[in-house]
Amino acid sequence: MTSELPKRSWRNWKDITLATTTVVVVLLVIIVVQVATQTPPAPAAQGPDIGNKIATTTDWQGLAWGETQKLAETNNGTLYVAYRSQDKGGQGYKAYVDFSKDHGVTWSHMGGRPISPGTEIQRVPALALGTNDVLQVVWYGEPGPSAKGVDRQIWYSRWVANAWSTPKIIPLHIDGYQQAADPTHWQEHPDILVDRADPTRVYVVWEGTDQADLAVGNCGSTNCDTPMFTVSTDAGNTWSSVPGGLNGTYYKLAQPNAESHSRPCIVQDSNGILHVAWYGNDPGQGGQSRIRYVTSADHGVTWSSEIAPFPLSYGRDQRFPSMAADSRGRVYLVWKELNVVFSLNQTLFSFLYGGAWSQPTVVHSDQENQLNPTVQVGDQGNVYVGWNTGGPFDWQGDPPSLFDGSQIWLAKLTGTTWIARQVTNFATNRFVSFPVGSMKSSIVQMVWVEGNSPKPYTIKYTSFSF
Repeated sequence: MTSELPKRSWRNWKDITLATTTVVVVLLVIIVVQVATQTPPAPAAQGPDIGNKIATTTDWQGLAWGETQKLAETNNGTLYVAYRSQDKGGQGYKAYVDFSKDHGVTWSHMGGRPISPGTEIQRVPALALGTNDVLQVVWYGEPGPSAKGVDRQIWYSRWVANAWSTPKIIPLHIDGYQQAADPTHWQEHPDILVDRADPTRVYVVWEGTDQADLAVGNCGSTNCDTPMFTVSTDAGNTWSSVPGGLNGTYYKLAQPNAESHSRPCIVQDSNGILHVAWYGNDPGQGGQSRIRYVTSADHGVTWSSEIAPFPLSYGRDQRFPSMAADSRGRVYLVWKELNVVFSLNQTLFSFLYGGAWSQPTVVHSDQENQLNPTVQVGDQGNVYVGWNTGGPFDWQGDPPSLFDGSQIWLAKLTGTTWIARQVTNFATNRFVSFPVGSMKSSIVQMVWVEGNSPKPYTIKYTSFSF
């Protein structure tokens, strides 16, 4: 009997040890899983912080999106930047334009206030300058803050005689939103352009919905919006679907097809031809987005039929086009497209010359997720493309710190060669925008949003040799 006691004690000790080890291993696995699934902390800032502060905004998308320009410079060197920010009076987001007369070192609000100090909520301002240096601005507004999200319309104002003109809806109020089964129908994301030869002629495009759109199909599951166009031939006083037409009217650049058509942008080439691009769902491609495109050679009186000029040979989900035109008759277009192999968005580029688009190419191939591309030309023929890395391209509220660390990249096309490099290294940087006109030779001017989540964020400006 005595010889059995040590064996049972040893066996019990082995069982206790095994159980304890198992518990420890399980606890370690739980800890590792918890650590792995937690949102990583924001990356530490690396490198110098560049640029000058323009303003602070509580909206991380205060300069969105890349298809419209937010920066302009007059002939005498005054800089303008359009953005959206929370109004100090607590009336929700407002559209602002700030100006600088010392090359971007210090900035102030135009008029000392938002463009429109009313109660409506204002978002996504875009600006334009003509040869007469008159500043023109469009944005979309909705009643607010109590009626937020119920009736978005396109608004317009210009800076005349040291004051903003009375903001107004252009075209006249478009019914349709409140009759929709799905509360996502409205007028939004406008872009504006002043004619190269006639500064009293101004063009505006946007995505919108009216009764005809709603009548086409099942708008409870799709946006049912179309790219729309209006023009003013009297410096912004009246607006119509064609030059000199009935005030308050507009023209649809694509026929309603119960699909979403988003983010139109407009440019004019050196021959006076208007070019408009946007992205729209393609029922023939399983609902994938495709870049869409139309032109007008008579200032918007007539338009070409809508086409999708770029195949999906590289990837899928073409979105967020941006265009620029040079003095030699060329038009340049960039967009983001998802690489189906690596599941990363890359920036694609094509140019139009002699009536044909070049084969799309990737501007800079890497393992980063490239978003919100924009393009502009230099006065010596260089082409500049900017984008931000990381994600997301959309988010309800502040993005989590998981998406911090995004940075601005630039690429320059000289001849047939792209030179690309990261130009920001500090905190988180998104939504780069270039000037509305061509940039000086080898000098890049840009504005962007800087700051890790959560808010506030900083609107910044810089210029540098590239």
